[in-house]
Amino acid sequence: MRWPGGRRLTWHFGLGPELGAIFWAMFGVEATFGAYTGIWPLWIEALGAPITIVGLVLSSSGLLRLVILAPSATLAERFDPRKLMIGARAITAVALVSAGLATHWTQLIPMVIGAAIGEIVFPLIQAHLALHAAEQRVRAFTLVFNVGPAVAFGISPLIAGILIARFDMRAAFFFAGACTAFSLYFFSRLSPPDRSLPPSERPRSSYREALAHDGVKPLLGLQFATIFSLSLGISLLPTFLADMRGISPAVVAIMGGIGSTGAVIYGLAIARSQWLHRHALVGVVIAMVMVMVALATVLATHLIWLIAIAFIGRGGLWSAWGLYIAVIGDSVPSDRIRPRAFALSEMTGGAAFSSAPILSGQLYALRAEGPLLASLLASAALIPVLLLAQRRFRPAKPLSPEDEVMAAPYVDPEAA
Repeated sequence: MRWPGGRRLTWHFGLGPELGAIFWAMFGVEATFGAYTGIWPLWIEALGAPITIVGLVLSSSGLLRLVILAPSATLAERFDPRKLMIGARAITAVALVSAGLATHWTQLIPMVIGAAIGEIVFPLIQAHLALHAAEQRVRAFTLVFNVGPAVAFGISPLIAGILIARFDMRAAFFFAGACTAFSLYFFSRLSPPDRSLPPSERPRSSYREALAHDGVKPLLGLQFATIFSLSLGISLLPTFLADMRGISPAVVAIMGGIGSTGAVIYGLAIARSQWLHRHALVGVVIAMVMVMVALATVLATHLIWLIAIAFIGRGGLWSAWGLYIAVIGDSVPSDRIRPRAFALSEMTGGAAFSSAPILSGQLYALRAEGPLLASLLASAALIPVLLLAQRRFRPAKPLSPEDEVMAAPYVDPEAA
């Protein structure tokens, strides 16, 4: 079978076996998330939690994520990242099954903890991809962390919606566990790290070193503001659709899959556009506008078909997040430091994504439209800031091998 134009279609889509394994591993990770995220707040509420508690439960996993992600780069320097990723996602699989078996919202604690542990794969796999992608880094990041996940995020909610309609919301969590098992197979196919050097001679890095590079701190601040603003409106959107628009959980889950269509289309545009590669923050603005259109439509109409079409723009959140990962990677000149930068990016995005539901729950308790309106206002205020930041951003010049050796901190072998 061949692509249009005569190129042969392969399982790794021309990325190569190593990047192809990363692609399918992340496909499984995002399919897991897509299988249950659309009904996650509805499930918490169905198990007896009031709306303010729903927001806290949604946030708690992300706050735990910060604690778990912080040592990820240090662990990767000392242990095999493959084993760390496989172990973390295996814990997530068990947690998903426990969520499907829960009978009260307090029994979702294992799910909250397990989901947070599973997030450790993101900075580790991003560093692995950056190391193997060479000159096609932007294209590889777009395909692996935008297009592939968006397709997965489109398919898995559709399947979950069918299962929910046939059985109940528990089925979504069991299906999510199966998607995690799929990802584990491809994580196991990743090549092992270079361990030719003894632990005392392996290069070390620090978060302080990553933050010292120009542009990293401003980009992290912009990432937090962007993800927080968009998540403010999206986090309780399923609850709003169920309570205020009378849409069933099965349909809400299916609409979540529709939301990934926009991320797929936009991700392919990014992968093909050299201009967007050079102006990624403008790409973030476009992604924000996509989400804003979706939220405005949900506020303005009760027509399900129109809301479904508008949901295409909801995928802009994931597009924006993926673009920030690529930009932050370009702002760091060293492969040695880049895992720390990716960990900081994941902690920043996770903190924003997890803290936004706390405010959303409080605003929703006052007025159901409150989170959506607040998201629209905050996002609109960010657009000129992002456009100004794009004018000032300059990618870091990669360090030569000699400069890399000189920049690496000395490690006393006896102390190590």
